Amino acid sequence: MTLFNKQNFQIIKKTNYIKMYQKIIFSLITLLSIGMLSYAQPLDRSIRPKAGPAPEVQMGTAQSFVSSNGIKVFVVENHKLPVVNYSIDFDIRPEMQGDMVGFKDMVGELLTSGTKTKSKDKFNEELDRLGATLAIGSDGIFMQALKKNSDKLLALAGEVLTQPNFTQEELEKLKKQTKSGLAQQQDDPEAMSANITRILNFGKNHPYGEITTEKSVENITLDKCKKYFETYFRPNVAYMAIVGDITLEEAKAQVEKNFGKWQKKDVPRANYPTPKKPNGATVAVVNKSGAVQSVVDVTYPIDMKQGHPDEIKLKVANGILGGGSSGRLFQSLREKHAWTYGSYSSFRSDELPGAGSFSATSNSTTNATDSSVAEILKEMNRLRSEPVSQEELDGYKNYMAGTFALGLEDPRTLARYAINERKFNMPKDYYRNYLKNVEAVTAKDVMEVSNKYITPGVATITVAGDKKQVVDKLKQFGPVTVYDLYGNVQKDEPMAPMPNNLSASDIIKKHIEVTGGQDKWNAVQDMTINMTTEMQGMSINIKTIRKAPNKMLLDVNAMGQSFQKIVFDGTKGYTAAQGQKKDFDAAEAKEYADEAAMIRDMAYLKPDHKLDLKGMEKVNDIPAYQIEITKPSGEKVNEYYDVKTGYKVKSEQSETSPQGSSTQTTYYMDYKDGAGGLKYPNMIKQSMGPQMMEMKLKSVEVNTGVKDEEFK
Repeated sequence: MTLFNKQNFQIIKKTNYIKMYQKIIFSLITLLSIGMLSYAQPLDRSIRPKAGPAPEVQMGTAQSFVSSNGIKVFVVENHKLPVVNYSIDFDIRPEMQGDMVGFKDMVGELLTSGTKTKSKDKFNEELDRLGATLAIGSDGIFMQALKKNSDKLLALAGEVLTQPNFTQEELEKLKKQTKSGLAQQQDDPEAMSANITRILNFGKNHPYGEITTEKSVENITLDKCKKYFETYFRPNVAYMAIVGDITLEEAKAQVEKNFGKWQKKDVPRANYPTPKKPNGATVAVVNKSGAVQSVVDVTYPIDMKQGHPDEIKLKVANGILGGGSSGRLFQSLREKHAWTYGSYSSFRSDELPGAGSFSATSNSTTNATDSSVAEILKEMNRLRSEPVSQEELDGYKNYMAGTFALGLEDPRTLARYAINERKFNMPKDYYRNYLKNVEAVTAKDVMEVSNKYITPGVATITVAGDKKQVVDKLKQFGPVTVYDLYGNVQKDEPMAPMPNNLSASDIIKKHIEVTGGQDKWNAVQDMTINMTTEMQGMSINIKTIRKAPNKMLLDVNAMGQSFQKIVFDGTKGYTAAQGQKKDFDAAEAKEYADEAAMIRDMAYLKPDHKLDLKGMEKVNDIPAYQIEITKPSGEKVNEYYDVKTGYKVKSEQSETSPQGSSTQTTYYMDYKDGAGGLKYPNMIKQSMGPQMMEMKLKSVEVNTGVKDEEFK
């Protein structure tokens, strides 16, 4: 049973037009801001205009003071709107999370779950009444309110910081939510890529390389969360930005009044090992069986601190390489070769030694994985060996100047710049001289920083994709190692050889037999299955009704209201959602003829289905037979059957949308006896884009006399 795999309306087309117009407007604003559009006289396109001197940055001033308990406060007045923003940034280097990775992310949620004098509901009611925002993370706080309510908001924040109320009940809720999120990552190539990149760049003994697992979440204790808060949430390591309709004197009074009781304390600073680049190019593969795309990342750590003299030069070099749709990577991999929807590069500065990073990425079709890697490496090397053209250089420098100028229109930017210069020991005139330093970058500078920081010869090439299709092709770039989602090396342990004369139909027939047998399945005239899942804390019911020979209804509802329905009466059908209805086309009608079978595997045995036994592969560490089924429509689906038990344990089906191709994966787990003498999976996990939805079986009813009216 495939759920939600037919998104039926064309809202995305409208969204794309809106985004297109937004991009056009933004481009015009940027061009106007940097003087590239002129209406005064005709433009002679045969003559390149001479670049004028870099404009002097007219930056507002962030006023500052230090509170009595050590908060370093920066104030930017802006009286256009009666709103005040407050943000607190903690300058901390906390201990490693160890066997409780993930607890830091829960601290902020625990802090906003009430205080010793206010329950969670009461606390949230007060925030709602003020129309205010209060968000807390593991290393910072953000607050916003109308000026007339700002003092009351700070009073609530002050109470949170001095009288927090950590509860075990709230922690258990957060642990459950986190585990659910981890389950969603199991089949998400983006999450796989992010995990393995962090681990290989920084190592598991560095805070940037720590990965949250279900086991580490289970280990988290309330005392650990409390200790983190009590140790690191201290005013003497806090930088506070106040921006909006407020004066310096008003800010001083508010901070002292509402945070004066927040006690300062010596805060320890941990030391971490310095990440190191690999000695040569290596390849790391995370397997996403059946994936039609590969997430490619050419990456490595770099030593680049904020405000370093090379930082602006590297921004220019990176922008030319892959800073946007005009970058070389995008133009080559997408526009020229059509291997991907986009290819980009980026780098990150960091105050920790060696803890910055470089990354060149692409989401490529599986067949073009090796070609995409080769092209990324080629463009990285070209930047090191060939001077960039003056046109490319001026184009990206102009873009940087324009975006910088636009950013200065937001008063919060000024406060952030002031904090950055203080917190990271940057030159005091770094931002004031930013445009001059951008303008000064030459083609020679680009080549020099590229040779220093863009180093494809000592990169880790990570690929999240179908290992069976990509591993051999990737060996040309360096030694290949296969990892799991959490950075553990996966060895290809030999499986038992395939039995002689075993056919795909034999395997499918065994699944039918172990789940009840063909006679019992044929005796089923109608079947109603109820399953339940949770999404964003809301309980969702999924009801499926089938009636022989090929009628089906799927109804997804919550709080007594149906928000998606699929109906097939044996010859025609439709999908309905949000008050809109779309009839099946001929191809969809054929597909749902398969879907409507009491057990879809019986439809696979029909002569109009082609079966191809591809071999054996492990599914959740269990050997399984892989069968590729080609339906009459030409659509392919891969089914996996447990070698030992015969149960179907996994399905894979390719999906195509305006955003690209993806693989929808479904796992079938925990088969148990049920109605009609048949066996049913009590848990089904299904990927929905980047999410994994867990559906639990509530009930099964067989031969209850379902009427044909259900399918109209």
